[in-house]
Amino acid sequence: MIAVKDIMQKHVVTVAPDTTARYLARLLADEEITGVPVVDANGQLVGVVSSTDLVRLAADETGIEVRPVDLERDVDPMLDPDAETADAEEPDPYGFFLPEDSPFTPQRVLEQWPDSEFDSVLVRDIMTPVSFSVSSDTTVPELCEFLVRGRIHRAVVVDDDRLLGIVTSGDVLRAVADQKVPIGA
Repeated sequence: MIAVKDIMQKHVVTVAPDTTARYLARLLADEEITGVPVVDANGQLVGVVSSTDLVRLAADETGIEVRPVDLERDVDPMLDPDAETADAEEPDPYGFFLPEDSPFTPQRVLEQWPDSEFDSVLVRDIMTPVSFSVSSDTTVPELCEFLVRGRIHRAVVVDDDRLLGIVTSGDVLRAVADQKVPIGA
């Protein structure tokens, strides 16, 4: 049976607890990843931080109020083009599909906030101090159960208190697509 060690990423980008949120945002954007383990000066794993943590911070700073979707009112025009909604005149009411030349890229957004909370907030302030870890011998089906049960997208791979890698839901999907892991295994 295929194990985590067979699909995990061994090159792990990490940050320290005193890394600024701005540096973290640039790192995640540059590396094209969504989260990283947080390690202390001794290399000990102390938590995990993700792009979701940065989104929460940005929403808090800008005062953005997130409204829940009203399934009775908010019909997706992509699924039902004849649907009449309050936002029907706007082709993308939720802003999910920005044009390629949009000024709202991660780098441009950060440049718009020259002296913001992103400079004063540290990773230790927004990280999840509990790390979700598995051993390198964990089977892929066990990993899937772990990820689903925890409602998470990544787990750090640790053996004998040593960080060996990281495994994500994307790694599982890649393994299934490459037929390394049979569906239903």
